[in-house]
Amino acid sequence: MSLVRNNNKEKNKIIPRGSDIKPQKEFSIDELDNNDKNNAHHQTFEYIPAVTSIKVDTKIRDKVNTLSLIGYGETQKEVIENALDSVINNMSIESKRSFENQYQVLENRTINLIKKKTIDNYMS
Repeated sequence: MSLVRNNNKEKNKIIPRGSDIKPQKEFSIDELDNNDKNNAHHQTFEYIPAVTSIKVDTKIRDKVNTLSLIGYGETQKEVIENALDSVINNMSIESKRSFENQYQVLENRTINLIKKKTIDNYMS
């Protein structure tokens, strides 16, 4: 019982909090909703593939360079794109559908990661 009484004695003690903090500009919820509606079309996200690298052994690298030298593409990227397009175009309908589904899943994951990074960078 004595502990309860001692805590009640210090209840009247005032803790200094400093000066009140006021916002520079005040707004209402209606203004915020209107602002979101006006900016909704400006916040569209455009996916632009980023440059990345893959690890290949020297034999594959030399094959890609050789194909580039004999005219199957001006750059290594173009040679690989042409080779992939050739493989995809020669797939059966079922394989092509499976490829498209898997590709869409991976692309959406990449887009979501980019969006998340963009939001995290914006918030910090």
